[in-house]
Amino acid sequence: MKNKYLLLLLSTTIGFSQYFSSAPWKINSNVAKKEKLTLEEEVAIFNEYWSTRDKNVKGSGHKPFKRWENYWKNLVDDQGYIVSPSEFYQAWQEKNTVKLNKNGNAVFSLPPSNWQPVGPLTHTNTGSWSSGQGRVNVVYQDPNNANTVYIGSPAGGIWKSTDAGVNWTPMSDYLPQIGVSGIVVDHTNSNVIYIATGDNDGNDTYSVGVLKSTDGGTTWNTTGLSFTTTNRYVGDIIMHPTNNLILFCATSVGLYKTTNGGSTWTNVRSGNFSKGSVRFKPNDPSVVYCVTNTIFYKSTDTGSTFTQITSGLPSTSSRLRLDVTPANPNYVYILSHWDNLPAFDPATDPDDNRNGFQGIYRSENSGDNFTLRNNTTNILESNQAYYDLALAVSDTNAEEVYTGCLNIWKSTNGGTNFTKLNNWSSPTAATYTHADIHFLKFYNGNLFCGSDGGVYKSTNAGTSFTDLTATAQISQYYKIAVSKQSAGNMVGGLQDNGGYAYSSGNWKNYYGADGMDTAINSNDKNAYYGFIQYGGTLYLSNNAGNNITSIVSAPSAETGTFDDGGNWITPLKGNNSGEIFSGYGRLYKLVANNWVQQSSGTIGSGDIENIEISPVNDDIMYVSNGTTLFLSIDRGINFNPVYTAASTITSIECHSSNSNILYLTTQGTTGKVLVSNDAGFNFNDITSGIPNIGKNVIVHQGQNTDNPIYVGTSLGVFYKDDTMATFQAFDTNLPNVSVTDLEINLNDAKLVAATYGRGIWQTDIPVQVPNDDVKLVQIQSPRILYNCGSSVIPEIEIKNNGQNTITSVNFNYTVDTTPYSYTWNGNLASLATTIINLPAITGLTKGDHNLSVSTTITNDAFPDNNDANITFEINEIGGIGIVNTFSSTTDELISFNEGSAGSQWVRTVRTGGLMDSAGNSVYSTNLSNNYPNNIKSYLVSQCYDLTSISNPEIRFSLKYDLELNWDIVYVEYSTDFGSNWSVLGEMGPNWYNSDRTNASSGASDDCQNCPGAQWTGTNSVNTSYFYPLNAFNAETNIIFRIVFHSDESVNKTGANIDDFVINGTVLSSSSFELDSITVYPNPSNGLFTINTKNIEINSLEVFDITGKRILERKIHQSQEEIDVNLSNASNGVYFMKINTETGIITKRILKK
Repeated sequence: MKNKYLLLLLSTTIGFSQYFSSAPWKINSNVAKKEKLTLEEEVAIFNEYWSTRDKNVKGSGHKPFKRWENYWKNLVDDQGYIVSPSEFYQAWQEKNTVKLNKNGNAVFSLPPSNWQPVGPLTHTNTGSWSSGQGRVNVVYQDPNNANTVYIGSPAGGIWKSTDAGVNWTPMSDYLPQIGVSGIVVDHTNSNVIYIATGDNDGNDTYSVGVLKSTDGGTTWNTTGLSFTTTNRYVGDIIMHPTNNLILFCATSVGLYKTTNGGSTWTNVRSGNFSKGSVRFKPNDPSVVYCVTNTIFYKSTDTGSTFTQITSGLPSTSSRLRLDVTPANPNYVYILSHWDNLPAFDPATDPDDNRNGFQGIYRSENSGDNFTLRNNTTNILESNQAYYDLALAVSDTNAEEVYTGCLNIWKSTNGGTNFTKLNNWSSPTAATYTHADIHFLKFYNGNLFCGSDGGVYKSTNAGTSFTDLTATAQISQYYKIAVSKQSAGNMVGGLQDNGGYAYSSGNWKNYYGADGMDTAINSNDKNAYYGFIQYGGTLYLSNNAGNNITSIVSAPSAETGTFDDGGNWITPLKGNNSGEIFSGYGRLYKLVANNWVQQSSGTIGSGDIENIEISPVNDDIMYVSNGTTLFLSIDRGINFNPVYTAASTITSIECHSSNSNILYLTTQGTTGKVLVSNDAGFNFNDITSGIPNIGKNVIVHQGQNTDNPIYVGTSLGVFYKDDTMATFQAFDTNLPNVSVTDLEINLNDAKLVAATYGRGIWQTDIPVQVPNDDVKLVQIQSPRILYNCGSSVIPEIEIKNNGQNTITSVNFNYTVDTTPYSYTWNGNLASLATTIINLPAITGLTKGDHNLSVSTTITNDAFPDNNDANITFEINEIGGIGIVNTFSSTTDELISFNEGSAGSQWVRTVRTGGLMDSAGNSVYSTNLSNNYPNNIKSYLVSQCYDLTSISNPEIRFSLKYDLELNWDIVYVEYSTDFGSNWSVLGEMGPNWYNSDRTNASSGASDDCQNCPGAQWTGTNSVNTSYFYPLNAFNAETNIIFRIVFHSDESVNKTGANIDDFVINGTVLSSSSFELDSITVYPNPSNGLFTINTKNIEINSLEVFDITGKRILERKIHQSQEEIDVNLSNASNGVYFMKINTETGIITKRILKK
């Protein structure tokens, strides 16, 4: 069957592709009227239209094109035209033929691959304002079994559930990547399924026409309706309710009908129906309705002939959708959209209230004429209906109408009035569905929705929706980053579903929009970074995506009125020192959560497209811009062009241990895989073995003398090493899907692939084990954030990567500019890991410090895995009862802005106005005048130990003048050295004056930044506020921070903080004596030491957080230090109860 399918596809002529003619920028474009358009011409038309329009308005229609461009730009021929399905499938056949020929041939030394899906199958929303998992175009319920449901995705094929949407199974992975926009199941035989292929809304994948399965979706065959040209789209497909041989299919070149189960098809009405609808009249299948973008047709002879109906309908439109209902078979509803809108004028309409809603129309006489029901309610809320538009009528109530574009709207009176059911930015609401509604339909009284985020079902007329997307791995990834310490830590960017963070086997959707390029700090596997489109905003999480911890805007020098920053996918790259770089017109480095220009100026023409950094020398950096490769040997300050490729460079990869060896891939189906042995000045072509498909990304596997390289292409992954003359497919179990990114984790011997439509996949890769090799896995301590006190004990995790036991490791390390050395002696077995504590570093001052560590052993095989570097921050320890008046420089606290340079909190004597500080030094939100808009700034306290006091409280003086319910001040606390923060307290007479949230603000829609506990408005009297801290009596290192947050407009004079203190009742002298007992290091990898201060200790016990005792130990003699080994305990928080002659003290410890 598969061979028959291929032969039919490959026997026809080659075509060309164009983006949808209904897109608003093409309506009045003369260039768009050309019969053939190159991709470059398509982009030029688009860019001209958007040069004077705000693309950031939600639903503007801008993003769907950019996604389309990004997908197809690497599938163009050498003339610039998108290749046809026949050319693409010929490449697939070539790949499969080579695989068949190599079986049993010893010449090929290809190592085995065994790809496994990693997801996302499910996710938790930890920060996204528009949570979702993947786009769904169509939903179909088996008419013979309501528990069997099918969904079609734009790039992930068709999926089947046999338990009403609880679990999903892919049904088309063996085919070249397809989208599915229409599904129908034979009402007499559930094994017979028809699918309309391609992506009729976004054109993300090819359409090859209609495919048919006769075995329940296990295999697929072509029908008589097959396309080989790229400018063909297919939408609705329906089956006659009593004759299973009659079907209709809506395509971009006509409405097709078959009377023999798909063997042959007849074009019964020409026109572009792919974005419209086709329906039978309920109870009378001789009547067929269909719509193009502009015309409604009716047939009364089962589709043999059609008549255009105009009565009551608009004379022209941009897109129509229709639906009918068995609740009243004579009713026909039409939803109309009109794109020809005036240009955006920010002067007269700054919020861009233009919309394309033309009207909702109803016929009460089976489509003979129509009446306008509503054309004033902005139910589309956008201008993107060319991309997504949906209409459904209840199958039990003919007056109940649902529409979808940005959100879902509902009418209970036949379309006369509408109410919005949900909001795309309210993911916790019961009615939530992800934005961009492509599909709405009733099956047996239940409403199904397909959107950019997944598939949803409502059983109660839209009162609530249930997300059924779980286990459907259909995410469209742009990029993925994998921690070098663990393949179980990764973060990636999804089309319209934001940033997805992975750790501990779970996916977390931690920010929204289009997630783009991502990175993980090379020295902290939990420090994630993720861009949205154009690099407009960077979202940081220091806890593996559990929440957003910082937000960084694009550099102001790179943005303008209609310029958000960089390229659609703005590159993000980290080096071995933990530094993070981004590429706009210039190269930038992330410093204190702010982009600081690194390059001396712009690099080439336009924005940087790729960044690569040598794994063995952070000073060697490459960037590309179009066809030009640039080299820097001074850490990105100065760049010089070194090479010009024949087509745009799509990826750059440095050899893992030799800075002179460099790999490139270039754009187009005739693009190349290139290698240079002289640092990029000259290249050789090594493409042989990869068919004419897009080469998206290349990676080199280090610590292997065969030098394996992997290339991600439009048809999976290819492999080559020094023992092979050509590339070979490396794709066992991997679907035939576009691989957009590859990452290697040598620690776990994994290759990770990001795909555009089938999520994340992972396979084992061969790793060589040398005789002798030590690997510095990571610096576990000091932590990057707040280390309390003036000393730290570096904890270094190392691994024996060799076969021989390691007995000695030399550590050379530098703290700031001071060098140190240390030699560890012991026994470390082959492939084992251990943590080495280096001698304590003392005398550190408040602020940032740098630690660089290098490890060596005798005969070390791979020196490229020996180094690590982190920047860490020291915070002072605060005294209980000591009031900080901020009167001198020694009283200064740590303060910073989120996402911008400097700090809004400034230690100053404020003069004049409401914030006058009466000659006292305070921390104020400005030296004078008003605070700026759109700023979030933090004032961080010292570290406090609350275990030596009773009835602790936080107290400070505050006066404020803030825009009511828009600008706020509140307090947060952290008990894990700044990794996680929570709001302290609630509204009360001595604390906050507001508990308002955006959800409780009603029609005012204010308090959009409010956590529900804050100061807002004005209190010009310096007031002492306090809050009890009894809940934190066991905390030895608690930190507070005062948060100031202003919104996008309207500002006032700000806030002053003074006389900050942590108070409490000092415990008795015996309590003080007990408190002198210390436990260190804390946190620890499991080995703790109790310094008794010569106090007699009788026994000790250790409990976990549930109260379960995990250790009990009697102490039989006085000891100055007692070692406690919890190496076998799980990581987490424990409580050590120490029993002495004078009392009992409990210490909170953390095993990591």
